[in-house]
Amino acid sequence: MRRRYKLLLALLVVIGVPYWWLLLDNRPGSAPPAPLPLAELRRLAAQVPGPLPTEVAIQQVGWRRVPGNLFVAGSGLKRQLLSIQAAELSGPWGSVVIDSGFGPEDAEAFGLEAYQPQNQARIDAAMRRARLIVFTHEHLDHMGGLLRLPDFATLLPKALIPPEQAPGASLAATLPWPKGSAALVKPFHYSGMTAIAPGVVLIRDPGHTPGSQMVFARLADGREVLFTVDTATMTQSWEQVRARSRLIGDLVVHEDRAAVYAWLKAIRALKQADPALIVVPGHEAERLLYGPIGSRRLTWGFPPPPPADQPAKSGVAKPAALR
Repeated sequence: MRRRYKLLLALLVVIGVPYWWLLLDNRPGSAPPAPLPLAELRRLAAQVPGPLPTEVAIQQVGWRRVPGNLFVAGSGLKRQLLSIQAAELSGPWGSVVIDSGFGPEDAEAFGLEAYQPQNQARIDAAMRRARLIVFTHEHLDHMGGLLRLPDFATLLPKALIPPEQAPGASLAATLPWPKGSAALVKPFHYSGMTAIAPGVVLIRDPGHTPGSQMVFARLADGREVLFTVDTATMTQSWEQVRARSRLIGDLVVHEDRAAVYAWLKAIRALKQADPALIVVPGHEAERLLYGPIGSRRLTWGFPPPPPADQPAKSGVAKPAALR
């Protein structure tokens, strides 16, 4: 009997310790939150002259359900909906598209349960009518939509691509860039935080990837929105300061775990400083639908693309601060 207990204990150690380490461990450490002052974000949001955005829309292009522990360490085995999506800030000044979805071949490679090409067409049309396009980081499900477009070279001038997201960067080099992209991309350099349009601020937050950046927007009616990139995969990520599991974060994505925790703490502190702030995680859908979308603080879905005989207008004008 004693031998049987020893074997059972050994089995628990052999299986339990790796399981805890790879999927449950969520020790955020004692490091302070990363610097993310709300007053500075608001100051920068007022820096570029022009009318502020009036609408924020989220467009889902596909989804799959995964065990919660994978992308929110220690959150349980219950499967959560992981949404692939983009966002659009629009108003009198024009529009800013945040992320670009991706193509059907990419959706298949990602193992999506559902992919909606008609929704990707809406994102494509949004990029064509946008004044600016920004990417939250250099992963295929965020940059792939633009890279797959046949008119990529035409739209590229209005895409603000930091050096870490450009073709020559180590991680970005794995993306399906069209031939000759390296010569076409003119990297957008900035440090810390910078305003790119009326009411819109980019925030460097390397950790998930070297080129990760969040987007803060202040709207004409006073609404404020923070797009957290994949630093916070889900709402639960920043609410409970839970990073990805080590299985995903360390072995698959190779992110800087300590930096991710520092930014998660900063996001939570920012929300605590202003509970009215709308936080949009990188792959959230359900909590958004029942929260800010359900209360009409955000819009679900982009406008449909124009008929084939009425192509979307493509503008590349940039605000004075970027000329």
